[in-house]
Amino acid sequence: MSDKNEHTLKQLLDNMLDKYKLTDKLDEVDLESHWEEIMGSMINKHTLQLKVQNQKLYLKLDSPVLRQELVYGKTLIIQKVNDFAKKELITDVVFR
Repeated sequence: MSDKNEHTLKQLLDNMLDKYKLTDKLDEVDLESHWEEIMGSMINKHTLQLKVQNQKLYLKLDSPVLRQELVYGKTLIIQKVNDFAKKELITDVVFR
């Protein structure tokens, strides 16, 4: 009774998300909701805004000192975010 029109719910949802270009936004929302878990409470407390666009993570922080420290740890941030997402979600971090 196998029909070529049969698909799993996951396949249908993935196709719909791709068609309506919602995958990136869902990844961004998922990253926002788990930011404290990924980076810790201190960094979360000083993060005013985060946005993912064109594989870049844009971070707005309220502390210039913390911003400077995180500039040195860009590769670690990229690694942590991509490990969390289980894919290459970002390739660069831009601080504002």
